[in-house]
Amino acid sequence: MEPRQNVYLPFLQPLLDAPGSRYRLKDWPDSHIWQPKRYIEEGLLHDAEGHGGPPPTTEEPNNSILIIANLASQRQNIGGGVRGARSAHLKAIDFSHAVRHRSGFQSYGPTRMLMWLSDEDKRSLLPRTVGYRGKLSVYMEANFNLEEIVGFPHAFDAKMRREDALDIESSKRVAKQMQEKDIKIPLHRQATPGDRRSDLSEISRYWHRELQELEEGFQTGKFEQYVEGPAAESIEGHMHEAKSGKAKSRSLVTLTPEYKRMMTLRSVAKGQKVTIDRINIVLKKREEIDKMDLELHRENIKVSEQEKIIKGLDSKIQDFNDELETLTAKQKRTLFFLDDDRRAFAMDPPLLTWDRRKAEPLSTKDDEFYAPGDIALLDFQPKTIDDFPMSSEQSIYFDLMSTFLFGPRGQATLKHLKTIAPGAFEALVPQVPAIRDPRKGGRYDIDSVRVRVVTPEMIHGLAVAWDKWVFKPPIEDALTQFSDNFEERITSKKGAIARF
Repeated sequence: MEPRQNVYLPFLQPLLDAPGSRYRLKDWPDSHIWQPKRYIEEGLLHDAEGHGGPPPTTEEPNNSILIIANLASQRQNIGGGVRGARSAHLKAIDFSHAVRHRSGFQSYGPTRMLMWLSDEDKRSLLPRTVGYRGKLSVYMEANFNLEEIVGFPHAFDAKMRREDALDIESSKRVAKQMQEKDIKIPLHRQATPGDRRSDLSEISRYWHRELQELEEGFQTGKFEQYVEGPAAESIEGHMHEAKSGKAKSRSLVTLTPEYKRMMTLRSVAKGQKVTIDRINIVLKKREEIDKMDLELHRENIKVSEQEKIIKGLDSKIQDFNDELETLTAKQKRTLFFLDDDRRAFAMDPPLLTWDRRKAEPLSTKDDEFYAPGDIALLDFQPKTIDDFPMSSEQSIYFDLMSTFLFGPRGQATLKHLKTIAPGAFEALVPQVPAIRDPRKGGRYDIDSVRVRVVTPEMIHGLAVAWDKWVFKPPIEDALTQFSDNFEERITSKKGAIARF
């Protein structure tokens, strides 16, 4: 099914012309491609009741159907010259809803999809740091075992990257699993050492690679510290001119532009290291609190011991919060980012699907694709066991909570629930034990549970609690917060959730 046959026909024709080929080329619009009834009408697929084929099951993957989608660099057209949402993201959401409701192709049983998409679009679906974790990745975590089959090993243009120590530990775990299962990657598909350079601090930044290249260039003699002659103005001459306002030509030795840049970046790196060292001192106190929190959930713990631990927790949490107030706003953001990434990785299993991968992705080059670009291949394997059983209404509320917490107006912590409806935070949170259970990603002090590390289990708990809450407002009233002209565009509750 290829709507753009004029572009891809030269590549498809050999498949059609091959001896004994069973390929069929259909010039269908996108709206038909994803509707199983069109395939049934064309005799390409039996109906969901099993007529013309084996009856579907929901316990085992349906290996008689495989969907392969090319959504690289595609966007939904909104009109008026406005760039719409990424088609890959929209299709992933549709696919996750189909999995949950056993609709569309999923009515035939858990049906797998391979999706080609841009490496940039991949970040929101399969994030490698909590910084990119949002509603999309929560849907993926809840409904799929998602694997990256092909991809670029490291994106230096990413605005957010986690500590190298976590990436190294994650790779070690995967390497051990691959060795145990005898999974091997062909040499020409392995990431080369040049794909990743060691960073100069715990938090990676785009200029780290530039600094390392400058350091290497200076050591190997690619550029010198000084330039002889009047070709460039000396530092002393520049400073004298700035003070006196008079130009003064001098032929003294001057620093080369490369050396100046290297010294500037060295200074920035030194300042960053001081900041990270300060933050790590504060995070040590956070780690002590987390250890006490785990002790609070020890099996067969006595009530008297719990009361003693709680008293100590309250005291240490207060000291930690006082320490936070001594940090700048930027330092706090960095601390929260480090803390959340470490917590997500420490969960069992890790929160991020990326850290649960079975093998490293195959390495590629941009010129291997038509058109050339940084393209990734994701494997969407629907979960055969429903980890979060929900009624139809609760499924809608799961979407509501995901949209509300991770939406454009979402705040840093779960206290944002206070604005969804009066009394929502106080009514819902106590009904979700996982939020305060460190064994499930929660914490004793709810104020430190930030939205980007809220697990699908917690969101499921909030959805069920909302369903049972007798004072909950109509869902339409809750959703009006997301749009000023909500009622003009949405005609039903399910339509509202489907849009989000």
